[in-house]
Amino acid sequence: MTSIKAIKQSTTKQVDALISSVPTILASFDSTLSTHFASVSPSDLEKAYTETLSASPDAINTPLISSLSAYKDLLSQTIDNIQLLERFIMLHIPPMEDGNNFGVSVQMTVGKALKDTRESLLKKMSSLLAYYNSRADAVDKLSLEKKTCSTSSASSKTESTKEEDKKESSSSSTDEKIIKVEDKGYPFRIMALAALDVDAFMSAKSGLVDCFNDFLMVMDNVEKNQSKLTRPKGESGSNNMGMY
Repeated sequence: MTSIKAIKQSTTKQVDALISSVPTILASFDSTLSTHFASVSPSDLEKAYTETLSASPDAINTPLISSLSAYKDLLSQTIDNIQLLERFIMLHIPPMEDGNNFGVSVQMTVGKALKDTRESLLKKMSSLLAYYNSRADAVDKLSLEKKTCSTSSASSKTESTKEEDKKESSSSSTDEKIIKVEDKGYPFRIMALAALDVDAFMSAKSGLVDCFNDFLMVMDNVEKNQSKLTRPKGESGSNNMGMY
């Protein structure tokens, strides 16, 4: 058995396992949505975030970060599953020949849908990085108290012809300053930071629902067209790998 045939068999087994695990994966989406993205209005969420930020403006929004991490995990898992299905289809493309290519057109159609979905999910993943950068900038603009430290050192040495008379001394000092800037726009900066967190929450919730729908669409297409994806030329057609 060639290494490619071994990979084809292994990929087929993985796809069969993926199809069997669909109920478990769907349950994980439901669990994440109910645990981390329970139904709440943006105004209530903004009020809760503002109260927390007012007490500790530079603190990490732990509940939100936990929600974003759960969202990111499901995005990553879905992307991995799509790549598995793309490899499965690629390895089942038959040799190029005239006629009876309807099954191959099904493979191409499903393959393109997989590629488009994967690219869309990757963009959602990249948007999370943009949120962290934006939040860092927003916190920096709060003009909170800043502490600066500077250390200075000096040394002196006296020379003598006698070894025992040689002396060396050194000293160091540290100056610490606390800089406090009065910012009349501070309340609005807190509101802007809270709004940024709310936007991240709502975007992640919407993105997770999109990811859930994308996974349903992908698996529905695969299950409905499994025979064509596996044997695009039918039972009597060639099933060797190649270009149709």
